[in-house]
Amino acid sequence: MTKLNILVDGFNLGLKKGSGIKTYGMTLLDAYEKLGHEVGVLLDNHFVSGKDALMDEVNLFDQEEVRPVPFLNYQWYRNLKTLSYLFRNRKSNKIVPKITEPDPENYLSHVGGVKYQYLENIGDVFNAANKLFMVTGKITQIKPKTQPDIFHLSTPWPIQVKGAKTVVTIHDLIPLKVPFTTLDLKQHFYKLFKWAAESADLILSVSEHTKRDIMEIYGVPEEKIKVTYQSYKGGDIEVSKEDAEVYLQSKKLEAEKYILFVGNIEPKKNIKQLIRAFAYIKKGYKLAIVGHKAWMSDSQLVGLSSYLKKKEYVMLDYVTEEELAMLYSNAFCMVFPSLYEGFGLPVLEAMQNNCPVICSDRSSLPEVGGDAALYVDPYKFTDIRKQLDKLIANPELRQQMIEKGKQRVEFFSPENYAKRLQKAYEGLV
Repeated sequence: MTKLNILVDGFNLGLKKGSGIKTYGMTLLDAYEKLGHEVGVLLDNHFVSGKDALMDEVNLFDQEEVRPVPFLNYQWYRNLKTLSYLFRNRKSNKIVPKITEPDPENYLSHVGGVKYQYLENIGDVFNAANKLFMVTGKITQIKPKTQPDIFHLSTPWPIQVKGAKTVVTIHDLIPLKVPFTTLDLKQHFYKLFKWAAESADLILSVSEHTKRDIMEIYGVPEEKIKVTYQSYKGGDIEVSKEDAEVYLQSKKLEAEKYILFVGNIEPKKNIKQLIRAFAYIKKGYKLAIVGHKAWMSDSQLVGLSSYLKKKEYVMLDYVTEEELAMLYSNAFCMVFPSLYEGFGLPVLEAMQNNCPVICSDRSSLPEVGGDAALYVDPYKFTDIRKQLDKLIANPELRQQMIEKGKQRVEFFSPENYAKRLQKAYEGLV
């Protein structure tokens, strides 16, 4: 395939804490590296001026805590500035990182020059473009310093680059399929994703299920959507048994004596049914919950106090990649009773770390789990209870699931993902 210049939106890549879409962006850059493309990342830092290359780089990777407050930090001024983009294109400042030392806590800082070659920065471009589209329906046109062949939006944003082919990844349409689980403004979401689906030259979907949703809701022709699935991050994390023992002890957990849940605490993830089910299973196990408390988390966790004793569960918020790998690889199993997923990355991550999976039988999850997982009706806690009891009573089944999981993970390997991405791009430029 011809070497391409690809500009990727960096909104999620710039997040300090991980998310499924951030992981998608990271594995996307991994694939581009394997395919040999030149990659730029679009950022929205307020403090890049374009006047001094060194200070622009420094400001990009500085700590948020020491940022000065802008002199004109008025809402009316920001709104007026946003409306001005009705009449002009937004120009960027280009930064090629080469001075600052890598920050291990900042993904874009420590992969510069390897996973991407340059950065294009336009202050507040993502939020401003979103507001402009919401109020006026206007699409923000941007003018990067380096003209890309492809502008890849890893999630829909109302932004275009003239002269570049637009690729947009649609992970899911959850606000429209299960609206009671999200706080999105549904009208805005519908219009934005409709524009993205209709205007993109190519849509990438992370599952066949999401592809069907896009076709059903927006009437997009099937040939315009390519299913590439999602990969996991490369296996560069190595954790010793001794380190895992120390970590688990610090969290009052014992290897293979805890049931793991990974995901934000919000209605879609449906942890309340897992809590109910866990209350009835054989004692001697703990419930380890790894996830940030998001919207309506209280309604999901209400059963902790009524069904479980404090010594029967452990709550962990954000954990590092190394800590998450230790939690997966030492869990008895991971239970993921989500009501709806575009892909379901925790299922893949668990299998990658030899952790058996019990998950919902809805949406895309059977595509990811294949024959390596046990499935439940997420609306019935009794289903979750039965599968947990079954796995606890059958050590041979647990080992079989671990072996099947190893085979299943190969389908989603970084190498296979790069091949699917290359095939999807063929003929685009």
